[in-house]
Order: sequence, then structure tokens, then C-alpha cells
Amino acid sequence: MSTVGGSNAAGGVLAALPAAGGVCDNPPMTESQARATVGIGPTSAEPAAALGDGRAYGRPAGTWDPDLVETSAGTPAGELLRRYWHPVALSSAATGIPRKVRILSEDLILFRDGAGRPGLVEPRCCHRGTTLYYGRVEDDGIRCPYHGWLFAVDGACLDQPCEPDRGRNRASYRQPWYPVQDYNGLVFAYMGPADRQPVLPRYDIFEDLRDDEEIVIIDHFAFGGPTVAPCNWFQTHENAMDPYHVFILHNAISGHQFDPKLEIWPRIDWQRHAWGVTASQDRDLPDGTVLHRVTEIRVPTIRVIPTPTLTVLGKTNNMSWAVPIDDTHTWVVSMLRKPKDRTAQGLPSYADGKTWFELDEEGHQRNPGDYETQVGQGPITLHSTERLSSSDRGVSMVRRQFIEQVQAVASGGDPVGVSFDPDQPPVSLRAGNYIVTPGDESLANEYSYVDQ
Repeated sequence: MSTVGGSNAAGGVLAALPAAGGVCDNPPMTESQARATVGIGPTSAEPAAALGDGRAYGRPAGTWDPDLVETSAGTPAGELLRRYWHPVALSSAATGIPRKVRILSEDLILFRDGAGRPGLVEPRCCHRGTTLYYGRVEDDGIRCPYHGWLFAVDGACLDQPCEPDRGRNRASYRQPWYPVQDYNGLVFAYMGPADRQPVLPRYDIFEDLRDDEEIVIIDHFAFGGPTVAPCNWFQTHENAMDPYHVFILHNAISGHQFDPKLEIWPRIDWQRHAWGVTASQDRDLPDGTVLHRVTEIRVPTIRVIPTPTLTVLGKTNNMSWAVPIDDTHTWVVSMLRKPKDRTAQGLPSYADGKTWFELDEEGHQRNPGDYETQVGQGPITLHSTERLSSSDRGVSMVRRQFIEQVQAVASGGDPVGVSFDPDQPPVSLRAGNYIVTPGDESLANEYSYVDQ
């Protein structure tokens, strides 16, 4: 497909979308119905008289919704985020050399003591305020370089060498800290209230690893761009519920950045769950089977995108987190299960098979991808200037559910998706690239690599 307006056997990019259907059906909705249902975005189009001839002069300044984008402690959205565990770094980054990390608009120091325990503490020493970035990591914790106070990974003061008896009252001092745990190559931190700390969840796709398999971490944007995106986390996150952009951005505009089968016009639907939102896209393949592709968002920051190169079929073998560094920076990190003898995942290809980093400025203009379109919304997108349409139904559903959870926490409740049961079974993910036969709605429960 060479132009946005081109046509093909699938009906062309601008052909009328068939009614939603397939494995998971909901009645199709009009634009006004979608907006009324989700309550996000303008409730009606601007009257023609109010728009005038559409020129930019005199337009009101745009604003964003703080309940979607703010990450600091004390803000409603920031408090919701702090009720979950978040990746803060690769496990390999937690070493005997203190490392600066920034997460949820807080600057912190990450280290790993001599016993192998990760620690995450406030930079300013509770004694006289110098930074622990220059501290010395020892068997029991991290020692301040200024006067030698030693702090365990839980902030307990273990030694005050300049005080009588090396600190008769040292037990009454505590360095501010956060609990952290390693999980499959990532360090996760919980930064919320102690009495509401949930268990760190496990995920079914990483259970029962075979001897010939491994779990790897991919920490560049959308499997092909920079490590950190200079924009708010939410505008990268909600993209997972925007299936329409796949065959515009990744096919019609920039050529086949993924598998050409994704150019086939699908039947699209969205499903809301207690824990998040899924999108289903059904594409009729030439051999009579159906590519039933399911993407998944889980409150607050998890998104599960089955590999769009279709090198992996069946249930997804990966999941990602859109980690809010602060209000205007995002770290997208993915955890992936694979055979040891296979490459991690197919990456998007750009003009002439180049990687994202090999494109010059004009190359990025002619072959934009997820990074360009999401960062291109600005450091924080302006929600008040958007004109949401029926194709944005999934995005609106994600926003509505997130705001509901912001309100639930603000009212004193617990958000969805947290568990306080240490025996909680692994979370079962739903996303995948499923090849199904019409009439047979059974879905594979494992992944498989495809030779291409």
C-alpha cells in the first residue's frame, strides 16, 4: 500500500470499517455513543460557527488532565501510581557502585550490598544531608562518605563511627528508603504507604521456564528507539489501545514496519475488564484462517503487545511497563521469554531496512514510528485540544478506567489489580497473536517462534 487513500482487496485504509466482530463481539458504536460512554474528550464537535475558517489565531491555550499525567507524591494520579510496584532499573544496574535513578518524580540512589540485597534510598543522608551517591557500599549496606554513618537496605542505621560506642542511639535514626525486589532481571520498587503494600505480582508467561529458555530485558522504546522518551508516560501507554494506527502509521505512511499481514483491514473491538482493557483485531487470512490479535493494558502502567512482526504466534511471550520517570520522561521496558538460541524479537524496520538510529532527520520525517508520533504530541499532550472520534474508543476507555482508580484511591480505597495475599497465583495474561479457524475459538496457551 503506497498511499493513505489507496485501495486493495482488504478495502483500503479509508474504506468503511466493517462492524466489530470476531472472537469477542460488542455492537459497534457511533462517535457520539463512544464519547458518551467513556466521558473523556469533547461531548460534541465544535459548531461550525464557533470554528470560523479554522485558522489558529485567537485559539485558547490547551491544557492537560492532571489526573492522567501527574506523577509526584501528593497528586491524585501520583498517589494511585504509588500503590503499585514499578520497575526502577535493570537488576544488573544494582551493584556495589551507587547509581542515580529517578522514578515518579523522585530522585533516589540504587545499590546492592555485599550480601546481594538491592537497596533504594533517598540521596540526602539523614545526618547532615550530603549525597549517598558518593557513599561506599559494604556487606551490610551503604556508608555515607561524610561521617561514615552506615545504612542497611531498609534504612536502618547500623553504625555511627564518630559517636560514642559507634552510636548508642543509632537505632533511633532511619535513612528514608523504599522496599525493592528483583524479578526476572528487573528491580521493582514500591513507593506507597506501608500499610497498603501489595505483594509483587508474578506473571504466568514467565512461569515454568525450561532449560533451553531464558528471560531477557529489552529497554529501548518500542523495540527500536531510545531508552528514554521525553514525554509523559500516559501518551505512550494509551497507544496500546489504538489499533487503527497500526495500518496507517506502520504501513500506509511508513511502509511495512512490521509484518505485511497487519495491513489487512481488521474487525476491531475493545473489552473492558476489572483490571484493564483489551483490544481484539480479527484479520481474515488468505488460507481461510483468522489472525486474532489481542493487545492488553493493565492498570496502571502495564501494556502487553504481542510481537507485531508475527515472528511469535500463540500467547504473548513478552510484556512491557511504561515507567513514569517524571511528568515529562518515560522509560519503556520489556520482559521477554524466548529460546536461548533465538534472537530476542523482530524489530521494526524503516527505509531500506535501516534501524531507528540509522535514520537521519529526513529519514525520521519520511518514516515515522511510535517514538515520533508519541513524543511528537509534546512533553505532555494537551487533552483539551483533542477531538476524539469513534476510532479512539479504546483510548477513552483506558483514560476513564485510570481516572476511576485515581478517584478510588483518593476516597480511601484500594485500586484494582493489587493483592495482599502472598500465595496469590501468577497473573494470567490474555494478549497474543492467535491463528484460529472460523468456528473454533480455542486459543493457544503457549508461544511459538515462526521461521521467516
